[in-house]
Amino acid sequence: MSDSSRDQGIKGSRDQGESRLPDAAARTFAIDPRNNVVLEASAGTGKTTVLVGRYLNLLRAGIDPKHILAITFTRKAAAEMRERIVDELRRAAYTGAPADRTRWTMLRDRLADIGISTIDAFCFSLLREFPLEAGLDPGFTLADETEVARLIEEALDHALRVCQLRARADESVALVFAHLSLNRLRRGLAHLLQRREVAQQALDGYLRASSGDLTSEQAAADLVAELQHIFAPRPSPLASDPSPLTPDPLDQWLRDGPLAAPRFALLAASLRRLIQGQLGRPPEVRALADDLGAYFLTRDGARRQRPPYPARDHETAAAYQRHRAQHTELAPHVIRAIDRFDRALNIILARGIRRIFGVALDQYRRTLQAHGALDFSEVLAHAVGLLRQMDEFSQSRYRLESRYHHVLVDEFQDTSRLQWQLISLLVQSWGEGFGLVHDAPLLPSLFLVGDRKQSIYRFRDAEVGLLDEAAREIAGLRPGTRDVRRSIAYSFRSRPELLAFTNDLFAAMDEGGSDLDRFRYRPEDHFPFERSESKGRILTPDSEPAVGLAVAETAEACAAAVAAEIARLLGQAEVRDRQTKMRRPARAGDVAILFRSRESHREFEAALDARGIPAYVYKGLGFYDTDEIKDLIALIRYLAAPESSLRAAALLRSRFVRVSDRALRMLAPRLASTLTDPEPPPVIAHLDQEDQRVFMQVRQSVPRWLAQVDHVPQAELLDQIVSETAYAFEWQGPRRAQARENVKKLRGLIRRIENRGYATLARIADHLDRLSAGDESNAMVDAENAVNLMTVHAAKGLEFPIVFVVNLARGTGGMPEPVRLVLDRGDGASAVAVGAGDRAVEELEQRRNREETKRLLYVAVTRARDRLYLATLLRDRTFKPGRGSLGEVIPSDFQRVIAEAQAYTPQGGRTTWVGKSGAHALYVCRAENVVIETTAASAVAAMDRSLPAGLAPLDVGSTVTRLNVIEVARGRAEKIREAPSVAVTGSEADSSDVLVGRLVHRLLRFGVSPAEDATVLAERARSLIEPDERLSTSDTDELVEVAVDLASAIGKRDEVVGALAAGDVYSEVPFAVRARVDNATWSTDTELLAGSPNPNGWIVRGTIDCLVVGADEVSVIEFKTGRSRATDQRQLELYVRAAEAMFPNHQVRGLLVYP
Repeated sequence: MSDSSRDQGIKGSRDQGESRLPDAAARTFAIDPRNNVVLEASAGTGKTTVLVGRYLNLLRAGIDPKHILAITFTRKAAAEMRERIVDELRRAAYTGAPADRTRWTMLRDRLADIGISTIDAFCFSLLREFPLEAGLDPGFTLADETEVARLIEEALDHALRVCQLRARADESVALVFAHLSLNRLRRGLAHLLQRREVAQQALDGYLRASSGDLTSEQAAADLVAELQHIFAPRPSPLASDPSPLTPDPLDQWLRDGPLAAPRFALLAASLRRLIQGQLGRPPEVRALADDLGAYFLTRDGARRQRPPYPARDHETAAAYQRHRAQHTELAPHVIRAIDRFDRALNIILARGIRRIFGVALDQYRRTLQAHGALDFSEVLAHAVGLLRQMDEFSQSRYRLESRYHHVLVDEFQDTSRLQWQLISLLVQSWGEGFGLVHDAPLLPSLFLVGDRKQSIYRFRDAEVGLLDEAAREIAGLRPGTRDVRRSIAYSFRSRPELLAFTNDLFAAMDEGGSDLDRFRYRPEDHFPFERSESKGRILTPDSEPAVGLAVAETAEACAAAVAAEIARLLGQAEVRDRQTKMRRPARAGDVAILFRSRESHREFEAALDARGIPAYVYKGLGFYDTDEIKDLIALIRYLAAPESSLRAAALLRSRFVRVSDRALRMLAPRLASTLTDPEPPPVIAHLDQEDQRVFMQVRQSVPRWLAQVDHVPQAELLDQIVSETAYAFEWQGPRRAQARENVKKLRGLIRRIENRGYATLARIADHLDRLSAGDESNAMVDAENAVNLMTVHAAKGLEFPIVFVVNLARGTGGMPEPVRLVLDRGDGASAVAVGAGDRAVEELEQRRNREETKRLLYVAVTRARDRLYLATLLRDRTFKPGRGSLGEVIPSDFQRVIAEAQAYTPQGGRTTWVGKSGAHALYVCRAENVVIETTAASAVAAMDRSLPAGLAPLDVGSTVTRLNVIEVARGRAEKIREAPSVAVTGSEADSSDVLVGRLVHRLLRFGVSPAEDATVLAERARSLIEPDERLSTSDTDELVEVAVDLASAIGKRDEVVGALAAGDVYSEVPFAVRARVDNATWSTDTELLAGSPNPNGWIVRGTIDCLVVGADEVSVIEFKTGRSRATDQRQLELYVRAAEAMFPNHQVRGLLVYP
């Protein structure tokens, strides 16, 4: 084909009807296959259209499709791109020029040559073609995710046994086992195995730059010397002494400290031993460093502004002030010493981790080889290794070079460094100036498209900085080539109002992080749009705002507000159809609810269910966390070990049986035997009628089920029990289709396990336990006409007419990884943190996570076509985003608008945020009435008691002061009379004490039997800790241990056991009463209220720990986990007053219980 004919075949943007777009020149350049291109395409700008256009232009230029390699991020995207290419070829054959018809005739029987694949699929096909060159058995298979989890566990079992033996002679390995629990170490190693390429590079780079012969004795000696210098007595301050400390800092600091506090007394004793030279062993020094860190640092690693103990724990107020001043003086020196010690210890731990990881990686690869399998990471690594050594295999290199002349890569911002190395090696010969590709109709070309603003897969080792690095390398493929970078920003997706809001929101964000990972919203990133008004206001007066807010004080209320707004939109709103571009009524499938974490959608699913709106959760909470799968796993676990009372309890509480909590307490502690003993337990006579019925029925079924465990295939036994118990009845409602498909998916998984060989129910249960910690998504169902609930990651690449981005204030939960890696800190050096690790690494990770959060929010906001809603929880009428939350990166002035929306804007009203381009009207949706009906009223009705007519939601105005019971008990009401609009909460307790108290209350809610084993209680306590709460504690084991001890001491007391058995038990019962407050008392007398300076009164709010409602008597039980205080009795009296208002026909008594 001549150059002129090729030029005529290549179509530009003018042919696509895009010549008038602001970025038309960049689009024309991008689809021209004669250019190497690195294209930055903002969200909704038609990236796929550009990719398809370039591919078609390659075909028009005479390039055979077998010489074109197109790589996308997902199989779905690959299928969509291939379908669009084929559709365009077919359409052109019927409507285009004769050349188009000829081309279609030539290609329609070779459509299989149009290869669009993921990078994993490409690597797999490459190894299938060249197995011997890659050093593989030609019959290798690809291990699926479930098999990989099993193989990793198998490899780690062997590796840890080997390393435990090595620990006897290797200090660094021994230190790792001492520093991390076995479970945390397993988790850390499993994570490193999944990131093995990055893990090896980061660990090796970090250790090369560190002191290679450092020992724990040396690190401990250095810390001892530095602390002795800080705390040692000095005759007088000398000008030559660089330390500004007082002559005898330790003695004064200790004398003024809270010596009555046990932990401080231990710290004081250790410091005195330090000064006397009696403390030097590494474990002792490590313990001292931990104690000092707890005293001078918060749980988040920040410097404490004041000592952790309140003034009342010191001898006098003056002593507290002196101690606080000395604390401020000592803090920077002590923290600096601890940081140096932690860094030294971290080097030794990293050395041990590298050695253990080396053993684990070698064993894992041996395990894979023994099974003749590869996982995805090994497939990629072998493919890269194959291309690196192609010079040794001339025939293979010839076959590869003759095949791929043009490479197109989609979603490049989510590419890892190893994936980029693969692409770079594939085109390396192009820059060397030889090879068959230079004899082709066109010079070889490389096209990369992505968007750094949408790089959200750092946890999969994607590097946002690779886009810049790739552009420099591609520019060097052809000498003298001009800049290969182009960008497009014109959006075909969103309304102008949304584009303007997006521009202002992200332009107002602070720029942090390093050049490698910084989120930047440059002028060229702004979406161009046409204003609908000349004065800068984005919204026309007669239209509803395109952006809305949904705010509430509780998660349930926020979910109810979102569900209410969706119901309103489905009845009133119109949206633009994606295909026809015409307006039509909104449907449920047009709506998406996006959230960051997988654990945060249940309230929204329940709120939609309450309104009868169908919903589908896609990669949300997770397959193993759905109710039906929890029930089935509880059944499988019990059948595998029927002697376990804990597993018996899980079965009885599942929806297969549904016994009440009260029945469960009465049947404890020998729950397992109650199901299998020949005679039912005597306590059954005291159960209510429904509990007796279901318990006796399951007692009849269990022996029959157990008899079949070893005689019937497990999947068939599961089918039989599901049928016999009519379990399908539990699937009623909008989730029925999803639940049914999830049950089928679990059954299929069990079948696959059985087909691999001998599989007992115990092995299946253990395998499911391991899998349940993974990231398995729900079974796929037809969700065309259902509201889509999904994570922001799952929504990547999708768009919806109506989008709700919810839980803006919710931080990221879960414990941090035991081993954190940073391949490049920004200066080319690696960083590693093991356990608590190096605080500098933690701070770097937090900065980078913050930048990734900005990109995540950008992805979420840009999914919307017509309407965007931001939903969040408020705390005491303020917006308090948690660490790692989407709301944390929102500009401060917009955060204030969110907080004020609830206080000053009525339902359906509007508020305004002023951005750089103008004022943005925001629609405010709330659902207070719905919340009252679905939460407060139903909770009271559940007590099934006659209640006074006056017990109802309070109708109050904004001038009413809201007080916490604790404030009233402490007599602080007078201090806040001048601020009636401020909500006051009263808790000065340390956050760890509060968390211990919550956990104790939850344990007591389930009852603590005198004979109950502490191990069972500890396991139950761990299951009761909320994900958000795990972030606020650095030592879950200690938290559980303290809570179990306190709960056992309280729950086994005779007066508590007797009180709990006297009626129906309700835990954490909230109340609110209108009253006139006078110091530590209140009055609900109407006449007194009328004569009050505040005639609307005060709203006193609180939560009763435990309310036991009997036939004639109500007991208010207040559990205290700390020391006795003078205000405790007054607080109990106030709770009794509240209970008397709720139950006027009952005698109410109070019980104050201490450990």
